[in-house]
Amino acid sequence: MERTLRDILEWVVLGLLVVVGVLLALWVGGWVFTFLGKVLLALSGLIWTLLVYTIPVLIVAAIGYGVIYLLQRRTSERS
Repeated sequence: MERTLRDILEWVVLGLLVVVGVLLALWVGGWVFTFLGKVLLALSGLIWTLLVYTIPVLIVAAIGYGVIYLLQRRTSERS
C-alpha cells in the first residue's frame, strides 16, 4: 500500500494536533496543581496557626481542670 503525499501530510497534521492537545492539557494541569498547591499551603498555614494558639490554651485548661478536680476531691474527703 503506497502512501500519497496527502496521506503523509494528514498524519503529520494529526500528530501535531495530538502533541498540541497533550501540551495544552499539561499546561492546564500545571495551573490546576499550582492553584491546589496554594490552597493547600494556605490551609496548612491556618492549621498551624490554630495549633499554635489552641495547644497552650488546652494545656492551661487541663491544668485548671486538674486543680479544680483535686480541690473538689479534697473537700469531699473532709465531709
